[in-house]
Amino acid sequence: MIPKEALCLVVQGGMLAHSSSTPRMGKRAVTRLIPSIRRFVCLGLAAVSTLALPAAAAPPRYAAFLVDANTREVLYANAPDELRHPASLTKMMTLYLVFDALESGRLKITDPVPVSRHAASMKPSRLGLAVGQSISVDNAISVVAVKSANDIAVALAEKLGGTEANFVTMMNAKAQMLGMRNTHFANACGLTDPANVTTARDLAILSLALLHDHPRFYSYFGERDFIWMRSTMINHNHLLGKVIGVDGIKTGYTLDSGFTVAASALRGNRRLIAVVLGEPSLVARNRDSTALLEAGFSVLDRRGLGQSVDVAGVLPGVDHPALRVEPATEQGASDDGARPVRVARAAAPKARAHARMKAPAHGRHDEKKTKKPQKTQKKASRTGHSSAKSAPKKASSKTSHRHHR
Repeated sequence: MIPKEALCLVVQGGMLAHSSSTPRMGKRAVTRLIPSIRRFVCLGLAAVSTLALPAAAAPPRYAAFLVDANTREVLYANAPDELRHPASLTKMMTLYLVFDALESGRLKITDPVPVSRHAASMKPSRLGLAVGQSISVDNAISVVAVKSANDIAVALAEKLGGTEANFVTMMNAKAQMLGMRNTHFANACGLTDPANVTTARDLAILSLALLHDHPRFYSYFGERDFIWMRSTMINHNHLLGKVIGVDGIKTGYTLDSGFTVAASALRGNRRLIAVVLGEPSLVARNRDSTALLEAGFSVLDRRGLGQSVDVAGVLPGVDHPALRVEPATEQGASDDGARPVRVARAAAPKARAHARMKAPAHGRHDEKKTKKPQKTQKKASRTGHSSAKSAPKKASSKTSHRHHR
């Protein structure tokens, strides 16, 4: 309880002042009341701040979308049009505009991309170039696709738009043109911003556009590693080389988005795109995106045999997000700092299992990250790719190291 005498004191300019309407009090009495007054003031400030601040952000919520890239049939949808934060999936649009510029000739694959003070100030994940240094467009694309470097994504944005703000305007205009009706970008890299929002459906639309409009450059997303200054960067998409047919596209993570992924897989002449958002952990993201892809290909196979089946009917057990209610949020590291996760290799199509999938265990990446490439290995220039808009080729199961120029 606060003594009644304390309520008679007025705080003015950090000093205790005596109100003229209160009875006189001795110096010792005032001194004894100071701790009580301080507690009273702190409680009041806490109450005011609680009322003034908005409610704490809700934990990331699961959303998913699975589409047949050939027929555009939606095979599965869970909260497909609810707003979510895309995190580094934002960079898919950044690279889409870079590919646009390469196709039109406004940008060359060998052009230098300078790093400004603004770009260099971006939070991790970063490549870490100093202000004034530059990187080729070719290497910049790889660094963004593989390492998800925020500083290089912004440098590319400034290269094309002059400023990041101008480039963001270009991003939003392109989103509307593609039919991404519920998307609004606030930056070029996906770092936390309340205004950076999208949906699972819209990200599937962007994924389809990348495949259809820029097949020459889609293979960047399938690079499993990239060597820069004697350092080997491993792609954050741990499904590459582990799940049959996966050759892209992008992963992301921020506190407000949870773990996100847009994954594409090609098996035979069938290609599926799975978008999974708001996962509580990297393990859950890998598990659930794999489950959707496996279920999708199973449905297509069984339909070919005349069976009537849908993806929801062949998904794993009750702990799958499609059947979870408000899954608990798990503390997780960002994509840049998380250890690679082993993902069980998918079974051959004839023996595909659709029982409840086990969460992959944490462990060291089973690729030989430290093995130095042979001197004869050189990265292929994309200027020699065919301009015909053919479907991207299936990614090789072997790791191909790429070196910076």
